[in-house]
Amino acid sequence: MDSYPKDLAKVAVVVQPGFIPLDVAVPKQVFGYWPAYLTAHWPGGAPYELTLVSSVSSEDALVPREVEPLDTLETADTVIVAGVEDPTARPDVELVERLRDAHGRGSRMVSICTGAFALAEAGILDGRSATTHWHWARLLRDRYPSVAVREAELYVEDTGVFTSAGALAGTDLCLHLLRLDHGQAAANTMARYLVSPPHREGGQAQYIEHTVPSGESEISDVITWILEHLDEPLTLESVGRHSHMSTRTLRRRFRAVTGTSVMNWVAMQRVARARELLETTRLGVDDIAHRCGFGSAESLRIHFTALTRTSPSNYRRTFAA
Repeated sequence: MDSYPKDLAKVAVVVQPGFIPLDVAVPKQVFGYWPAYLTAHWPGGAPYELTLVSSVSSEDALVPREVEPLDTLETADTVIVAGVEDPTARPDVELVERLRDAHGRGSRMVSICTGAFALAEAGILDGRSATTHWHWARLLRDRYPSVAVREAELYVEDTGVFTSAGALAGTDLCLHLLRLDHGQAAANTMARYLVSPPHREGGQAQYIEHTVPSGESEISDVITWILEHLDEPLTLESVGRHSHMSTRTLRRRFRAVTGTSVMNWVAMQRVARARELLETTRLGVDDIAHRCGFGSAESLRIHFTALTRTSPSNYRRTFAA
């Protein structure tokens, strides 16, 4: 195979203050130094030239010594923004400008985990679909309403801009970029070296914890009652009768507190209970389906797959104690 021209594969990884070390380590492994096992597949050597870029002082014990200043982004073909531990703080103003300029020059823009906040601050995600760590998805959506946040995905590609979920989902995205650049065989070789699957089934949704919202006491009482009766046939009408509300009033108040409809919320809680039973018991899928109110194993599989992007059996293999 011909070697890949290095001047077409300059990758810059942005290290922000409070960065997540794993978000830097993964792209550094995929796009940085390649050992003999990997370069054996590339007669011209490693196909990428990686630079770490930061406004953080290299005197910080966690910051790699080889970091370059932010103006290095001017020569980058691919810009990867590593995540930060606390995305509630606004990104550095100079970094935002540099990212905006890089995107304007046509650089491929990538974020890992909460690095999406820097891309969003630069306006790069406006009108695009994107993802971030599920715990911070609501903040991203609220702060940048023009971004279509898809928190169920491991990574999202939208017109040359790539975003990934949590730190380990960054591995999935980096392998995807390698696959786009050099094909599946290259991604498979790197995945073996990383001891990682070339592609993970399902999305981030299988890792999300759905918490019970707090709100007005009347709806809180309804929520408590639903959770105590998940194994029963529930309808909007039956919940309305218990709550002594019309279905119209129930719909309005329930959505105001939970952000979704009554029956969607019921399905989410049934799947949450199924996840718990899959993790902690050896019950068969039929038994779990009935204990969660799905009525049949097929109904459980349909709802479970829709919400977690994986099957009950695969979920159990991954998470069972």
